[in-house]
Amino acid sequence: MIGIFEFRPFLEMRIVSLMLIASLLISTSGMGQEKPPAPRSQSDYRLAPEDSIVISVVGEPSLNEGQQGIFRKVTSGGTITYPYLGPIKVVNKTPAEVEDLIRTLLDKDYIINPQVIVSMKEYRSRRVSVSGAVAKPGVYELSVEQKTDIPQIIALAGGLTKSASKSKIEVTRNGKIQNFRYDDLKNMKDDDKKFWLEANDLIEIGESIF
Repeated sequence: MIGIFEFRPFLEMRIVSLMLIASLLISTSGMGQEKPPAPRSQSDYRLAPEDSIVISVVGEPSLNEGQQGIFRKVTSGGTITYPYLGPIKVVNKTPAEVEDLIRTLLDKDYIINPQVIVSMKEYRSRRVSVSGAVAKPGVYELSVEQKTDIPQIIALAGGLTKSASKSKIEVTRNGKIQNFRYDDLKNMKDDDKKFWLEANDLIEIGESIF
């Protein structure tokens, strides 16, 4: 049987051990929450002609057209028309930047500290055409969430055929033709130097004469 004087040190040791375990669990549980990966969202996207957005102003029915906000399509010139403000240039701006712009313009002359919300409604068509010596020639949709280069679109088209010439890749953009070598594109690691595809690009893979 343990005496009271023998039991007290034993109890104190158990308490200290439990406190150490608790502090360790708390510290380790927070380690994975310090820097969670930032998810990609529409906030990373920059507006282009033919994109559509919805603009709402909290507490301002005349600027909301119901509960859905005002629907606007970006013109070929990169602008939208908004009540009170007229044409606003939004091309190459993120939804958050458009929010700030409209908030600033409204606050200047019309509404004190307006709460503006801009969200994407529809993205423009981002199709490219792949023809020539690939397994599945056709029209492909570019991703909105991330950029796409020529090797990636060739992979989507089933890859090069046996008769493909890796030195004969032509891209037609806005009527201008650019020539590339597949190996050069494949080995390019610097994102700033890569050739990123855009809507309506025409990619043609030539065939080897041998």
